[in-house]
Amino acid sequence: MFGGDGDSWITSGIKDYFPLATYILDLYHLYKRFKEALGRRKEEQKAIKDLLLSNQIDKGLSVIDQLIRNPYDLKEKDNLVKLYTYISRNRLGITNQFKLKDKEIERAGAIESNVRKAISARFKKRGMSWSKRGALALLKIKETILNGEWDDWWETERERNIKITEFKPPLPASYFNQETESSPIVEVTIPALSGPDQDKPWVGVLRKLSEVGYY
Repeated sequence: MFGGDGDSWITSGIKDYFPLATYILDLYHLYKRFKEALGRRKEEQKAIKDLLLSNQIDKGLSVIDQLIRNPYDLKEKDNLVKLYTYISRNRLGITNQFKLKDKEIERAGAIESNVRKAISARFKKRGMSWSKRGALALLKIKETILNGEWDDWWETERERNIKITEFKPPLPASYFNQETESSPIVEVTIPALSGPDQDKPWVGVLRKLSEVGYY
């Protein structure tokens, strides 16, 4: 499961790298977009919000479309168009809110809060800028503090340099779509093959399937 703020790079990244993942839009960011685009339209804001939260996304978009045709001014029209695009792009993330509701997963607020506390609050202060190496080094320190390991580290490791590996960008999606002539053989241990059920028929089938070259 991925929770996000709805930016295009998140939705496209999930589609490219994690096509089987479930994406949910953090409602905090949806409400923030409402305030930006519908600040002067409290009634419409509530009506559209109620439609979206009852999984009537097309009706909500229809209301926004009508507002786009009759805006107060050009600035509001621009904000309404952005809201329409934002909701259209994240409709699956909104719909998934209802699919996951039975599992008591409704919001990604905890994810957002952790990112803000662990990273943003330290790295995004006024006037700050970071090299990749410097940012990774500070993240190591922040991680150690948040994990409650700072005192132990300070007593035993402070004289040693913190090892920072070279930053490597993620592989492009096209890399994982490359066709290969043969698949690598992965050696694994299957407990059932040496357990107490070796005389069971299903274990025999499993043993046959695990033989190299069976397929």
